[in-house]
Amino acid sequence: MIFVKNLESIAEQKWSTTDKYPGVRWKFLIDADFTKSSGLSLGFAEIEPGGDLILHYHSPAEIYVITEGTGTLNKSGEFQEIKKGDVVYIAKNAKHALKNNGKETLKFYWIFPKDRFSEVEYLY
Repeated sequence: MIFVKNLESIAEQKWSTTDKYPGVRWKFLIDADFTKSSGLSLGFAEIEPGGDLILHYHSPAEIYVITEGTGTLNKSGEFQEIKKGDVVYIAKNAKHALKNNGKETLKFYWIFPKDRFSEVEYLY
């Protein structure tokens, strides 16, 4: 199966949030819960200035593609600044966090080798 999805097509999709990640919101682009897809899931997230995707890990590997803003990536206690244009690979079970310490919204895509995001168990 092949299909094309335009970012404008998710404009009416409600943002997802949780109290666990203040200042963080996301939408699903390619996800078996929303599309006829399998094998990969892709979403788009935003972290407001001061927002924090707290330290966590999960069994599948993950990729971030940073499209706007800057932030600090916590790689199991080692910190690295990231910015627009950076691509981040996160190995399975690697502890990581992402904080927006900039003045503009940090925006990025995430990719998991799973049919749907709901299959990814976040552990703390």
